[in-house]
Amino acid sequence: INDGEDLLMTVTMPSIEVGTIGGGTVLPPQGAVLEMLGLKGAHPTTPGENARRLARIIAAAVMAGELSLLSALAAGHLVRAHLVHNRSQANTPNSSRPVTPG
Repeated sequence: INDGEDLLMTVTMPSIEVGTIGGGTVLPPQGAVLEMLGLKGAHPTTPGENARRLARIIAAAVMAGELSLLSALAAGHLVRAHLVHNRSQANTPNSSRPVTPG
């Protein structure tokens, strides 16, 4: 697209199950978020439309996270951040040495 100057991203989530009626939507936090998004309850004219919109929002959030992850990886920030914020006590430089039996 655009002579290779644009980025085209897609996400496939074949098993995503969402709902805007019943279940956990009656809980105050979940209901409040659906209200903020304008998706709580049934769509007034098109059954299932609110659930479709919620699924699209979730897929968009997943793509944003993936894009952020890939850009951090490409820039070398991901590995650096993991090394800086590593909370384990393991000595990572020596962990790649093979263990010899004996």
